[in-house]
Amino acid sequence: MWRLAAGLAFASLAALPAGAGDLKVTVTGVRSDDGALMIGFYDSAANFEDAISTSAKVGLLNDKGRLVGVTMRAKTGPQGIAISDLPPGRYGVIVFHDENDNGLLDISILRIPIEGYGFSNNAIGFLRAPSFDKAAVTVGDGDVSTSVALTYQVAPYVRPGPKK
Repeated sequence: MWRLAAGLAFASLAALPAGAGDLKVTVTGVRSDDGALMIGFYDSAANFEDAISTSAKVGLLNDKGRLVGVTMRAKTGPQGIAISDLPPGRYGVIVFHDENDNGLLDISILRIPIEGYGFSNNAIGFLRAPSFDKAAVTVGDGDVSTSVALTYQVAPYVRPGPKK
């Protein structure tokens, strides 16, 4: 009888959902208060890579492959956000600074981003965006933090002032 009770107790514990955790993201290197930070959270390499390839056409908030999308007003200095109760797994985060508020990562004719961008784990690639594996953060049943340092390839546009 005790074996049956122990078996039922074990089965009920196994049926409980796995713990959830919070993913805290700190974005650093925001160069101006203009525009917004666009942040996308991805739970697969395919969706992460698709978001990178379409960010100049679709943006991150309209991306159907994202798990979570957040936009927040840009402020110079570090900014943070936390996504709560994520199921255990691996997540990649993409951030770009949409300085002109058009919802897209603007690129030059040479396909070089002209707005700031970055990835979780401060991952960088060589002549391309980093892989999902480099950027992925593992979330278990506790809180996890990652940092995204924005990179700007092009100096900001400065309007000429009046001639003196």
